[in-house]
Amino acid sequence: MGTAIVGRYVLIAPVGYGGVSVVYQAVDTFHGVRVAVKLLSSAFADDAYARDRVRQEALITNRLRHPSVPRVFDFGDAQLPDGGQVPYVAMELLSGTMLAGRLAEGALPWPEAVKVCATIADVLAIAHRRGVVHRDLTPTNIMMTETGPKIIDFGEATTVQAVSALALDQPLPSRRVSSAPAPADDVYALGVLLYQMLTGRSPYPTASADGQMHAARMRHIAPTPVLLVPGLPRVVAEVCRGCMAKRPEERPPASEVALALWSLMIDPAGGWTGPQRPLSSEPDVTELEPAPERPSPWPVPAPRSAPEPPAPGAHRHSGRAYAAARPEPYSTRSD
Repeated sequence: MGTAIVGRYVLIAPVGYGGVSVVYQAVDTFHGVRVAVKLLSSAFADDAYARDRVRQEALITNRLRHPSVPRVFDFGDAQLPDGGQVPYVAMELLSGTMLAGRLAEGALPWPEAVKVCATIADVLAIAHRRGVVHRDLTPTNIMMTETGPKIIDFGEATTVQAVSALALDQPLPSRRVSSAPAPADDVYALGVLLYQMLTGRSPYPTASADGQMHAARMRHIAPTPVLLVPGLPRVVAEVCRGCMAKRPEERPPASEVALALWSLMIDPAGGWTGPQRPLSSEPDVTELEPAPERPSPWPVPAPRSAPEPPAPGAHRHSGRAYAAARPEPYSTRSD
């Protein structure tokens, strides 16, 4: 290799291949560091749709800015040695193993599976608030690194109505897709992912790996999952079944899934007690309007009796309960 593009990035060797692009390990000569450069394959140089797809992936990935999503350093158009121009994206170079490779060896221990799922749910919660649906959440698009799981490919992602007012101020370009995307589709895929990590197998009856992947990507509905994992807390099984509910409107938001699983990791004895307002510093377009009530997909404990009123002159303690802070990895970076 040794090819330089845009007078800055020296391509060393390919490290991955996508549907229309190639990912190279490269050196950023401006800063003397190694980066990953995704370059549209020259075979698609004249394909306007493929070119727009690479550009939108760069914009979407940059929009998320989450520790479990690769950082985008630069993107634009690069001139090839043959004189053609193709879009490129320079991003964080990751090191690790694909989740698909780990699952080929069998199921993960349930605490690790829960932590991975909670992290991915956290990314999806932010993506959905900012008007992004991933549409391709599978073990082949998740890398297990030393700092935790990373979603490495947003090539199939598209845009929907954002909830965050900050995201509405900077809308992303839309792209045509074969079916209307919805955040509930990502939540279903998250449930499938959790099932795979807990059991080491796909919930789809198809024996072929390619058939299972196609079914997941086409959002086909799998049978209701039955999880017989020794020591698995009940709330984890409830989360998996809730995410894989056959009706999209019955699936919980990704923010509730993240909160339920992180709460379990913080306090295994207490766990989660039901839906709460998503934790975010971003204002909603509805300002402070309360969200409509809907039945909780998880078990909710019986309400406690009201405490006795304090005696006159006694110190009054606040009865407000606060959600526990989430452990890392979690994004505290503001927009």
